Amino acid sequence: RTHSNIELTLDMDSLVGWRGLTIYAQHKTKTGRNGSGEAAFVQNFSNIDADDFRAMGEVWVEQRVLQDRVSLKAGRIDFNSVFAGTDNGGAFLNASMGFSPTIVAAPTFPLPTWGVEATVSPWSLFNVGVGVFDGRDGAPAPVGGRSGFQIVQANQQWSLGHSQLGGRVGVGGWRHTGLFSAIDAEPDADPSMSGTNGWYATLDQTLWQGRSRDGNADNHASVAAFAQFGTSSPTVQAIHAHRGGGLTLSGLLAARPSDLIGIGVTHASWGTGRETIGELFYQLPVTSHLSLVADVQRVRRLDGPGLRAYGDVVTMRTVLSF
Repeated sequence: RTHSNIELTLDMDSLVGWRGLTIYAQHKTKTGRNGSGEAAFVQNFSNIDADDFRAMGEVWVEQRVLQDRVSLKAGRIDFNSVFAGTDNGGAFLNASMGFSPTIVAAPTFPLPTWGVEATVSPWSLFNVGVGVFDGRDGAPAPVGGRSGFQIVQANQQWSLGHSQLGGRVGVGGWRHTGLFSAIDAEPDADPSMSGTNGWYATLDQTLWQGRSRDGNADNHASVAAFAQFGTSSPTVQAIHAHRGGGLTLSGLLAARPSDLIGIGVTHASWGTGRETIGELFYQLPVTSHLSLVADVQRVRRLDGPGLRAYGDVVTMRTVLSF
């Protein structure tokens, strides 16, 4: 299966002298089988899996003011570009490493929705983001009403020790006003629960950073960690509790400064079931335009007493960028 993404970014300050204005557009295509959809797992083992589509992705206009302390964005937006993500978990293939699966019907891949975002940085290393999005693509609206997704997140950054090891914590809450299936509803029943909500937290921390090699500040080894926590209403048919985390090891070999190794685990709970997935990957840049990712995931799922499922997923991903 393949996923392609064509992007265009216009810096209007450089082009026409409009300070702080950026225009962005992308077109996405997905072809091939939906492997995660066909697997008997609750958490998607591939973050590019979806039914086939060919459509515009994000299309937005962003204006930054007050020395970039305030950012306003409007258009078709993927909420995960600002909210609920982890810096050190972004290279993992499992979708739950990207954002907590307790955030249901979120406006994200494969197709974002129309909305507005605002980010305010009142002082250095701290910011607050607020987003309001159309929620109809994620969950149907109540009769005569609208379906929307709202989210707010606060972020605090820091640097530790003489090596200035960077860290960040984010805490957020979200609400979706659409219709959802009740936890005890029959399989063929129409959604009847109006609205759901939850909260989440993310943590990133560089644990160790080696000395620069050959006078190149970008050529050094490092070890970084991330953690995730999430919870949502247990009254709807969705994952209501999640926790995960992992480690990434970068540039351990002097001759391979861009290689990346990651090991992590994600655990999700719902009703009487739970699922734990462990992931190990090796990201190997071949050239400045070509990378290979070898990935192994082990899945352990339990659906009530005596209902157990185990599985292994092995993936080789090729990434071309120009």
